[in-house]
Amino acid sequence: MDSSYFPQRGQPARARAPHQPLDGLENGLEPDLRTQFGDRGGRGRLRIARVAPWDNALVYTTLALVVVGLISVFTASAAQADLETGNSVSLLFKQFISAALGYGALLWMARFPFEKLKNLARPLALVSLGLLLLTMLAGTTANGSERWIALPFGFQFQPSDVAKVAAILLMAQATSHPRKLWTQSTILNLGMVSLMITLIYQQPNLSVSMILGILTVVMLFLAGINIQLLTCSLVGIGFIVYKKILETPYQKKRIVGWLNPWQLSQDAGYNLIQSYYAIGSGGLYGVGLGNSIQKLYYLPFQHTDFIFSVICEEWGIIGAAIVIGMFGLLAWRGFTIAYHCPSRFGKMLAFGLTMAIVLQASINICVTIGLMPVTGVTLPLISYGGTSMVVTLGMIGILLNISRYRSTGNASEAF
Repeated sequence: MDSSYFPQRGQPARARAPHQPLDGLENGLEPDLRTQFGDRGGRGRLRIARVAPWDNALVYTTLALVVVGLISVFTASAAQADLETGNSVSLLFKQFISAALGYGALLWMARFPFEKLKNLARPLALVSLGLLLLTMLAGTTANGSERWIALPFGFQFQPSDVAKVAAILLMAQATSHPRKLWTQSTILNLGMVSLMITLIYQQPNLSVSMILGILTVVMLFLAGINIQLLTCSLVGIGFIVYKKILETPYQKKRIVGWLNPWQLSQDAGYNLIQSYYAIGSGGLYGVGLGNSIQKLYYLPFQHTDFIFSVICEEWGIIGAAIVIGMFGLLAWRGFTIAYHCPSRFGKMLAFGLTMAIVLQASINICVTIGLMPVTGVTLPLISYGGTSMVVTLGMIGILLNISRYRSTGNASEAF
């Protein structure tokens, strides 16, 4: 940068020309996030600082969703837990422990400098790939899928949730260069993400692999990928997915059960029909907390994949709208945090984390109300699932960390 930009001691600071990059950006480096406008030496150098507290709206929204989740898990699982274990609060107890661990993860990540995560992206990706391979070799099978690793005291661990965070970190690292997109680092990271998607699909887990694929494409689009290349890639991926669905009998049956559930009312359409019954029974105001009928062995996966149906039945359309509104608020705060972050890596990371949570919630709700075929996607922070709870709260902790970094002066002009 031009040395004449910096004023001498006692002289007023000159305005920075709009075309001048921040210090370091002309070399493809990230700006300094630790210092602020005007150091003690009296120079008026434009820098970037941690100047804001945590995003309180995101904190309160997250807390509300966790509380709603714990209440919903108890009401949806009490009958099944009592039948299977003789203790109606056994699943609630496990979920509460997961929420406590997740709260610890949130606090830790909210204090861990997010820029250091850039160097941890590939190590975490390697760990995730190892865990996915371990799942294929010695994982626990449930409902035809091998997605979990058994832990002591009846807990299970789902590596695909960790792989989701690793993939977002890889893509944020790959797209953080302010001048170049297609670098050797980008190609390597894309290769690792593709391998994760392949291993997750082989479990089989089409829904999570689809989420990772969408996240990858969207983040590349935001980073400035060529539109023609993006279009060709989407067409190719869509063709591969379509062909795989036609070649896989149970996935093809799910499509038929979604388009016409009454045709397969005792098979692939059964879950969706029972979800319709639950939503219809709730009406506007719901039947009351704990009074759901469909959760009593009619609605499958009532405390996991279809917990939103139980919410609709017990809390009515008004309660369901409030839950959707809370996810909308979470999306707004997350994308706002991404917009205001002065670091390109922070921007892409915040966007990817927010997009992952919102996309998963949207898919779960769409499946519940019949807008998408039935998948194995749970509702973040609400459905029963220890790994999902801990990882999602950790992701929100990273968002809270990023929310403390705000542009000062014209810092945002560099992006």
